[in-house]
Amino acid sequence: MRFFFLPALLLPAPLSALTIKLHKQNAVVWSQTQLITGEVDTVVASAGWLMVNGKALPFQFQNQSKQFSVQAILEEGVNILVARVDSSGVPIYSDTLRLTLGYKLRPEVHAYATVANRAVTLHAVVLENPRDAALSFFWRPDANNPAPIDVANPTDTVASFLLPASAPLGEYYFDLNVYTANGDTTKTRTLVAATAEDILPFNIKTDHAAWIDRAIIYEITPYNFVAEGKFNHVTQKIPELAALGINALWLQPVYRTRNRGQGYDVTDYFAMRNDLGSEADLRTLIATAHAYGLRVLFDFVPNHTSIYHPYALEAIRHGPNSYYYDFYQRSRDTAPYAMHYNSRQQGLMQFIYYFWDELVNLDYDNPEVQRMMIEAGKYWIEQFDIDGYRIDAVWGVNARRPDFMQQWRLALKRLKPEVLLLGEDKATWPMVFDERFDAAYDWAPEQPWVSQWVWQTSYSTSSNPTIFNNSNQNTRAALLRAALTNNGNGYASRAKILRFMENNDTFRFLPTHDLNRTKMVAALMFSLHGIPLLYNGQEIGFATHPYQTYAIFNSGQAIRSLDKNGLFPYYQKLAQLRKDFPALHSDNFQEIAVTPSNSVYAFRRWEDEQNIFAIINMGNAATSATVKIPVAQLALDSAKTYYLADLLGSAFISGTPVFLSAASISLPAYTTRMFILSDTLRATSIESPVASILPNEFKLAQNYPNPFWSEPTSRSVADAAPRGVGNPTTTIEFDLPRSGWASLRVYDLLGRKVVTLFEGEKQVGHHKIIFDGKGMPSGIYFYRLQFGENSLIRKMMLAK
Repeated sequence: MRFFFLPALLLPAPLSALTIKLHKQNAVVWSQTQLITGEVDTVVASAGWLMVNGKALPFQFQNQSKQFSVQAILEEGVNILVARVDSSGVPIYSDTLRLTLGYKLRPEVHAYATVANRAVTLHAVVLENPRDAALSFFWRPDANNPAPIDVANPTDTVASFLLPASAPLGEYYFDLNVYTANGDTTKTRTLVAATAEDILPFNIKTDHAAWIDRAIIYEITPYNFVAEGKFNHVTQKIPELAALGINALWLQPVYRTRNRGQGYDVTDYFAMRNDLGSEADLRTLIATAHAYGLRVLFDFVPNHTSIYHPYALEAIRHGPNSYYYDFYQRSRDTAPYAMHYNSRQQGLMQFIYYFWDELVNLDYDNPEVQRMMIEAGKYWIEQFDIDGYRIDAVWGVNARRPDFMQQWRLALKRLKPEVLLLGEDKATWPMVFDERFDAAYDWAPEQPWVSQWVWQTSYSTSSNPTIFNNSNQNTRAALLRAALTNNGNGYASRAKILRFMENNDTFRFLPTHDLNRTKMVAALMFSLHGIPLLYNGQEIGFATHPYQTYAIFNSGQAIRSLDKNGLFPYYQKLAQLRKDFPALHSDNFQEIAVTPSNSVYAFRRWEDEQNIFAIINMGNAATSATVKIPVAQLALDSAKTYYLADLLGSAFISGTPVFLSAASISLPAYTTRMFILSDTLRATSIESPVASILPNEFKLAQNYPNPFWSEPTSRSVADAAPRGVGNPTTTIEFDLPRSGWASLRVYDLLGRKVVTLFEGEKQVGHHKIIFDGKGMPSGIYFYRLQFGENSLIRKMMLAK
């Protein structure tokens, strides 16, 4: 969909001099209803007509006034408007006005579900029907649902189905196609989530899709991804990015721009920037990402346009006579961040902006601006099937017009409810999650500076002062506690926090900290609640600030080959751990007591019965920390032996709950360790190596060694020497041909389940599990890999 400014087209010359003036100018407009005003030089009649696409709308001159106004309803596309007044039988015409409606006139429909027991009812509500056309409806279950669904009354506004108790758990999506008699089509979508306890209908105002809880985002700056980067350079590296373990790509703006670069100076929200490639290239990128199980987010820029946007240029040339004079903020107000306003006079236009004098604020009090930005947001979802947006500088929109992003959310989630809306605004402000965004930035709450990262001790444009390089290491734990708890004030109940070490505006982490601290903070970030972000190049320790970067990677050269620091496999392992352990992608977080507490901090993460404990030593010396595991909360058997197994290593601690209530853990300098609590040692090493060719078969290998041997003695964390004879561990490897839900369980000879090694979402690729059989009796066991409807079983032997 493309929109142009169109030159005036004159009707045949009138019989007398033109004396009628219409106040509007030719424009692309964003409202079907337009108030058309005009005037005549001399009152020559009491009435006249506004011709709108050949249809005459009468108007009156009131009380000998020279002014007139008439309400016009526009059609889709170009509309021709001409005013006519008859003077002594002679028609007098105005110049022709062309108003082009910037969007298609389609019905707007909202689909939602209600649930009673296991009966689900699907509802359709028509919110807007601009042509009052007769509508027909058709409900269609998504082909990728966990199981086929038969919908009753699929051609009605109300449809239904019964989800049997045997149906697989997961999200069930339903598309509603709405047709008009003149061939217009619109689509809306909703879902229900089947859990072990209930069937939950999707609440469009507050809910988010399940994949967002497991999101690991990788931000890409396309123009310098490689030298003179283009979309196809990103596409070429998608297999390696998928193997890295991320599951969502965020592309910086792809829209037409004035200065290229990172692309935030948008000049057309409905057209691509031509320096990155063609539409076909972008579609190939998205299709390839989807084939590898990756979601794709676009950057969206609602706060401002470039001052070189055609609308801004029109306002500069014509001032109050421009149709777009009211599209831009022209005066100061008292909204949050008003202290950061600047003003700029350009031609006949006064602009308000924040920090960038060529990025001028839009005026969201104008309903047409709102409609334009809603249509722009919907456009890329409809046309390119993207999976969400990172919304740039939206703190400015929220400050000036707090309700708009609530409407934007509804419009986009009616279209595709599973989209991720990531707002560049403060996760520390509750209003950000008030029916607006699914996630927001890890920024401090203070207004005096908009974007101070909570891990920064102060905002700086010349250095990177953080908690982790603070000169007084004895304050680091207190600083981290404040950062993770919003200075003790907590977060909104639905807050999901974007966690980052780097992004397109920050210094690179490695050169401002060192390798040990980089790995320490990376492990911290992946162990926290929220969504972890990697910025392109972070996985190889790229050092140059984004603003000074010419090229990050090389075309035709593997990303991993540029890694001189061992960071790629480290991030790969962190990503795999986060996917495989529900506790790590849950929202549950609890600080736990630890000594020493000046530079050491510890917390618990959990989901159902799974508990993981993370401990970070931010000091420059090794220490032995006493961690107060909250055993009283965990309903542990006081007589039973439990294990704290290191997810980032091979060591473990074992003991009764009394012993573990004050566990002593050795922490090297600048280290984060993660321990899972279990009554059986299980997966403690998970590997997903880079593969240039992903497997196309479902395979389960024979475990090795087989048999493997039970070992009666426990080992402490300090005792990390390699095991020899008597090693109770064995390795199980398998291949998945695509991403999906999988489980690996061990059974005894009688078919009784002994242990679940994992159950959850798994990425396509090769996987390796290290299973520890310590404490199990010798004998023959079976391990079963379940993937969708398919399963494979192999036998293994444990000997003493």
